[in-house]
Amino acid sequence: MTRIRGWGLLLVLCIPLLVFFSWDRLGAESSRINLERYETWSAENSGMLMRPLLQYFAQNKKPAAPGDMALPAVPKNSGIKTWALQPDTILLVELDAKVDGRVVRLKYVPLVRSENGIFYDCVSATSPVQVGRFCRAEVLKSEADIPAQLEANARVLGSMPPTTGASGSVVAVPGQPSDLNSCGFQCVKPQSCATPRPLACGVVIDEGNSRWLEVTGTPEAYRGSDFATRNAADRVCEQVLGAGHRLAAAASLGGVFKLTGGNEYWVHNDVRTEANCWATDTR
Repeated sequence: MTRIRGWGLLLVLCIPLLVFFSWDRLGAESSRINLERYETWSAENSGMLMRPLLQYFAQNKKPAAPGDMALPAVPKNSGIKTWALQPDTILLVELDAKVDGRVVRLKYVPLVRSENGIFYDCVSATSPVQVGRFCRAEVLKSEADIPAQLEANARVLGSMPPTTGASGSVVAVPGQPSDLNSCGFQCVKPQSCATPRPLACGVVIDEGNSRWLEVTGTPEAYRGSDFATRNAADRVCEQVLGAGHRLAAAASLGGVFKLTGGNEYWVHNDVRTEANCWATDTR
């Protein structure tokens, strides 16, 4: 009877251990499979996620943050549990896998190099032995490097010309530039701030009893995002075309036009000031 009780007690102790080790092995195998799935998916489809982030930066001159854009749906059988943008602009990808009892989290950190230069480097607290094949940490060597990189991003972004919107305003010149006198503000339309266009600069001409506005285009192509303020655009007009030239205002387009028919020129939209690439300031 004592032996039977002893065997019974042993079974009571062993069965939970067997269940635990079985689940542990099953979990380890599931994690291994999902790590391999993510490695395969990222090698073939990483552009699915990175491309929208890079496009957002190209259009807005800043890394995307929560609420700025909708991320694609998490693909099936990719090994990914969730992905989401964080308030600090890091893309956090959580895999459906654990290593040493900890969930595998990959942090894709934006590295801003210039107005048109950005890429995302991957770092993780998980050992490179497990994730190094697809999270290479090419620049950042560990999560400890993240704060310094975010500060570097802020410095680069702070040196860029700020824009108040993704698009500004241009005047679309008819085939006969003089026709602008009849279409005026109706010929003003939105244009991406990243698009190169000359500036339309006006100067008041006084001759005898006559006074009129003469509008001339700058000889070079500028991007609306090149200018932080309207004053900055005014200064370019004066430097290129001479004293007295100022950026033409959309609501008062009229006079003598020395513009090329069929071209577009940046103007200041004084009817809808939010429809400018630059901030409105005093003149």
